Amino acid sequence: MVLNMVVTPIDALPYLRGLQAVLAGYEGYTKGKRRAADKAVRNELIRAARRTRNHMTNLHDAAATASRIELAIAAKRCCSTLDVFIEDVSKASSGLSRSFFSGQRILRNSDLKRLIHHDHQVITMVTKATNIANAAEREYAHQGQSDEVKSLILRCQQMVTSSGGLFSERTMILDGLKQKKRRK
Repeated sequence: MVLNMVVTPIDALPYLRGLQAVLAGYEGYTKGKRRAADKAVRNELIRAARRTRNHMTNLHDAAATASRIELAIAAKRCCSTLDVFIEDVSKASSGLSRSFFSGQRILRNSDLKRLIHHDHQVITMVTKATNIANAAEREYAHQGQSDEVKSLILRCQQMVTSSGGLFSERTMILDGLKQKKRRK
């Protein structure tokens, strides 16, 4: 639910600071630096997803070598989900006609706040997926129970899937569109 309220740049400050902690030199979507900010966010998402994929690949290889096929299959599925996410982020649109970056639309503070908040949420989710993948790899290395390791792998995959869904909403924010409710 989006509320129509007056938004000041101060409202976006906590999210801007969160992104600055992750992305060196991130200044938000200031005029003249929007494409650079967009590219920095997407590069960070790809970097974090690749880190997550490396953990899952390590887990897959170790499980396959130890003939723990169920874990190897789960890790491989998670890697496939990560590949889709990385591909979606790398090919996501920005700067299309009628978009947030085109200059055809007047930029409002509420647009900036929504975009900065959204970017912060997606980066946080991908970072959580990386932490879960790291925990799964660590649990496996310490001879953890297959059920516990598999549960962590599935949680990681779910987090990546959720991140992908949240990231896809970014296009609607950039284009200034609202998702239409489908009728059943």
